[in-house]
Parts: sequence; C-alpha cells; structure tokens
Amino acid sequence: MNKRGLIPRMALQSIRKNSASYLPYIGVCIFAMFTYFVFDLILNNDVMSTIPRAGYALMLMSIGFWLLGMIMVPFLYYTNSFLIKRRKKELGLYSILGMEKKHIGMLLFVETAVIYVVVVFSAILLGLLFSRLLFLLLLNLAKLPVQADFSFSLKALWDTLVFFGIVSAINLTANLFQVGRANPIDLMGESRKGEKEPKFIWLWSLLGVLALGTGYRIAIQAELNSMIFTDFFLAIFLVVAGTHFLFTSGSIVLLRFLKRRKKFYYRADNFVTVSGMLYRMKKSAASLVNICIFSTMVIITVVCTVSLYLGIPGIQSFTYPFDVEINFMEASFTDREGWLQNTGRLAGEHQVSLEESQYYSYVECPVERRGNTFVTRSESTQYEDMYRVKLMTVLEFNRLEGRDDTLNPGEVLLFSSGSDFAGKEEVLAKSAVVSFMDASFVIKEELSECKVAPKAEDNNFGGEFVIVVKDWETLSQIAACYGVDAASASSFKMQLTPKGEEQNIEAFVEALYQAASSTPGFASFDDFRERMLEQESMYGGLLFIGIFFSAIFLICLLVILYYKQVTEGFEDQSSFEIMQKVGMSDKEVKGTIQKQILLVFFLPLAGAFCHTAAGTNMVIKLLGALNLFAPRLIVLSALCVSGIFALLYILCYRWTARTYYKIVRWR
Repeated sequence: MNKRGLIPRMALQSIRKNSASYLPYIGVCIFAMFTYFVFDLILNNDVMSTIPRAGYALMLMSIGFWLLGMIMVPFLYYTNSFLIKRRKKELGLYSILGMEKKHIGMLLFVETAVIYVVVVFSAILLGLLFSRLLFLLLLNLAKLPVQADFSFSLKALWDTLVFFGIVSAINLTANLFQVGRANPIDLMGESRKGEKEPKFIWLWSLLGVLALGTGYRIAIQAELNSMIFTDFFLAIFLVVAGTHFLFTSGSIVLLRFLKRRKKFYYRADNFVTVSGMLYRMKKSAASLVNICIFSTMVIITVVCTVSLYLGIPGIQSFTYPFDVEINFMEASFTDREGWLQNTGRLAGEHQVSLEESQYYSYVECPVERRGNTFVTRSESTQYEDMYRVKLMTVLEFNRLEGRDDTLNPGEVLLFSSGSDFAGKEEVLAKSAVVSFMDASFVIKEELSECKVAPKAEDNNFGGEFVIVVKDWETLSQIAACYGVDAASASSFKMQLTPKGEEQNIEAFVEALYQAASSTPGFASFDDFRERMLEQESMYGGLLFIGIFFSAIFLICLLVILYYKQVTEGFEDQSSFEIMQKVGMSDKEVKGTIQKQILLVFFLPLAGAFCHTAAGTNMVIKLLGALNLFAPRLIVLSALCVSGIFALLYILCYRWTARTYYKIVRWR
C-alpha cells in the first residue's frame, strides 16, 4: 500500500463514515461562506458607489459584513467542537493500533483541507449563481434603481478564501491541541465521561433569579431617554447570565426532584431520560442556554426589521408631515398675501394641487425644561431636557386650526409633541400651570393634537411645545425671558405636499424655490422627498441584513439542536440497548424521547418567549428612537413572529428527534 496515499484515503473514508456529523457542519460552513461571499461581492461592486441613495445601504452592509465575521468565527468553532468530540474515540483507537500523533495530526490536516476545498468551492459556486438575484433583492427592498449591472470581484473571492482559511486554521489548531495533550485511553473514554454536579446550586439559582429579574425589570421599565442604549446592553447581559445560571442550576433541581419521586423515576422510559440528563447535566444545560439565546435573537431580529420596514409610512408621516417646507423671517417678509397668491399661481401653472398645505407665524425659543418651568439653556443642559417652545398668538392659532378660542390674561393653550405636559384633572381644575422663568400662566386647555407637529407619547427626543398666548404683547414678554426679541425672531412657515404628476411636481418645486430664494426675508427651503427616499433605502437595507442574520441565527439554532440530539443519542445508545434487550419496545423508546422533549427541550422555547415578552417594551422604545411610534404594530409583529418561530422550532425538533431515535434504536 502506498503510504503517501493512505492518510488521504483514511481522511475521505472518515468523512464518509461520519457523514451524520460532518454533513451538517459542512452545510453550515457552506451557507456561512456563501453569505460572507455575497456580502463582500456587494460591498466591492463599483456600481454601489454610483447608485443614487445607495450610501445608507452600503454603510449598513459594511456594518453587517463585520458583524457577520464576528458571529461566524465563534459559532463555527463551537460546531467544530461537536465534531472533534465525536471523533476522539476513533482517534484514540488509531493511536492504540500504533498510529503516531504526528500521523493523526496529518489525518486531521487532510480532513480540514478536504472540507475547506468543498466548502469554498460550493460557497463560491452558489454565490456566483445567486449573488445577482440577492443584489436585486437588496435594491428592491432599499427602493434603489434596479437597472444596475453586477460585476464579479476578485477581492471578494480572496477575502472569502482567507477568512475561511483562518477559521479552518483555528479549528484545526484546537483539534490538534485537544488530541495532542490526551493519551489514547483518555480519547477512548472521553465521550463516556459523566460530569460532576456543580457546587452551590442554590446560590447559582438565586443569582440566576436576581440577574434575570433585574434584566426583565430594566427592559419592562425602559424609557426613551439618553440611557436607553446603555440599559439595552445591560439588560441583554443580565438576561444571558440569568438564563445560564437558571438552566444550569434549575435543570439539576428539577431532575433531582423527579429522581426522588420513586414511582415516576423507576419506570423504564423515565429512568433512561432522567438518569441520562443527570449524567450530562452541565453540558446539556449549556446547549439549552445556547438554544434559548439563539431563539430569542431570531425572534427579536425579525421583529425589529419587519416592524421598521412595515412602519416606514408611519415614520415618514411623523418625521416629515409635509414634503416641502419654507421659512421666512417676518422682519423682512412683509407681503404675506402676495406670497400666498404667487404660490397658488405657480401651482396652477404647473398643474399641481396644494390641498395639503398650511402656513403660520411663530416665535421659537430654545429652552430647558425643569418640571413645569422652562428655563434658559446652559452648557450643562442634558440633551433629553432640551426642548423648543413655539409661541403663537391665539389669533394665528385660530386661523390655522379653524377654531374660535379666546384667552384671558394669564391663560395659555398648550400642546406637547411628546407626553402630556400636565394631567387632565389638573387642567380641568384650573390648577395646571406653566412657568416661563418668573412668569406663570394657567393652562386653559392642553391640546391633544395640533397642526404644527404630530404627537407621540414616547417622543422625548427633540420634542417641542406649542404655547398659544392672548396677544403679541404677551408673546413678546415671554420671548424676552429667554433673550429672544420677538420682532426680529418671528418666523413665517409654509408647509405643503404638492399632488400631481411627478414631472409637474419637480418643476413646481424648482420654480417655488427660485421664487422663495428671491423673496425678501427668505431663510430656508427644505425638500424632504429625497430624505424620505434615503430613509426607505436605509430601512430596506436593514430588512435585507435582518433577513440574512435571522437565517444565520436560525441555522445556528438548527445545528445546535441537531448536534445535541446526535451527541446525546450516541451517549444514550448503550443505555437504550440494554433496556431494549431486557424488553423495552420501540413504542417505549419513542415515549422516552417524547418525555425528554416535555421535560427539558421545550424549556428553551418557553424561555425565548419570556425573554421576548419582557423585551418587547424595550424594542418599542428603541424603535421610538427611530421615530417609529407604533406599539400595536410591534406587538402584533412579535406575536406573529413568535408563532411562526414556534412552528419552525417544532418541525426542526421533530427532524432531529428522528435522528436521535435512529441512533438509540437497537437492532
């Protein structure tokens, strides 16, 4: 026999004989490298720098690309650990039969090289076949022009080869280290070793309850303020730690309790399940923790991306109530009626409708809120305490809103674009007061809506107040409290959304800009249509990345489920063989597997649902930072995604449970 060809043949034969373990690993690696290759191709495609509004999509793809690499390295290392554990008995046998460790190292190197070639070739082939389709999907979701060419990138190919080469080298080094430091007897018996019960179970259980409870409390009580992102990461850390402690200690407490129930424990199906779980308690708990965390990641990722994408119309209507906004300084802008007539004339000339339009005069004061008092901002003012107060006379307010309100001296109408300024009972009792430095006014009515700005209870960043006062003299006195001269600071704002054919709207907006910029007192002209398109591109790119990351997390979960079943199946094989020899039927074997599902395996799913339920409020607040104030949409998305995920989880488990049954069934 040719000695040079012996090890390669052994490597190929080993992969073939251990296909139940190797094929899922190879499949995961192919999908991971396919995703990595496609992301890299898109990032290195020159056309991305020429497509209008592609900047946000490109930025998000860059962030997703690096996150992808950070997730893949530890996960592929984790799945590799299942493989080497399954191989240790075989490698120990090779060593006992006289194979030196350097030859075993060569065998592992060849196996790694074979897997590397198969994975890279398959991933690149799939990338070449589907990259253009996925690129068009990205363009479509991001509302970008789809008439774009997609070119191949040698850099993306090289990056993929190097990246998977690094991952393979890390896994090979870990395998060589584990095999090299162990003697043949240890390798032979490694997979059959039990685990000592962890000490201080009640202490870990208490820590788990405290950590999980604190994480839940932070998530449930979260508010949209400057600490929201800090609270988010702190809650994640506490929930992950609490989940680990509770699964590790709680599962042991549960199994001990079942073991003490003799009528339950000393039955063939229950005995095998409970004793097997106690035999490998820590390792099983680690798998269950990973399953629970990955399940939560899948659900939360899908909920966030789907909610954002479906909520784009709501985000845009809140952020940009009108397409065009024009501002004039009234100290120089003296012909309001002439400007309004000119605007109507331009609309008629360009055949557009201005049904959605409004205009009003106001004086704006930047302030800091302290309770019911607005004070002058200082350098120490926190961002969350910064507000804008728009002062408006009741005459201007009535014209804008079509109302007929009157105010007595010392009274104001107040509108908050965020949470209410005062309670309804206080307003009705005439005890609600708003103070401007030393001047205090009774709030006659707190408005629930106002045409000046949309309202959202959680809008605590960049919020504004509209204060309606009796007359211009009162307005000037309030503005003077903050060093603002009302006469020179008074602004005239026009907001409109022209309707008609696209080319007519474009021509009208351009003509309107030319007319406004040449009008005395012109201050600013904002066309928000381009910003709205950029917003759609950004959230479409987020959805594209969310789809991929959700698929990656789901596949990670599926692989953990599969390897958990395979590993435990081989560990339980001898126990089931003995039990079947003494009379356990196939029906009883299946019943034992079902008991294992009910006892332990659906705990991660329940944990994921609890984590999602507790975290939904924080998701609502986080998305509120992006101006998505739609809690009903987010809750409905969470319910739908959780239901679909539960169905997929059950289907995945049924598939992996069949693998477990085939392994333990004695023939």
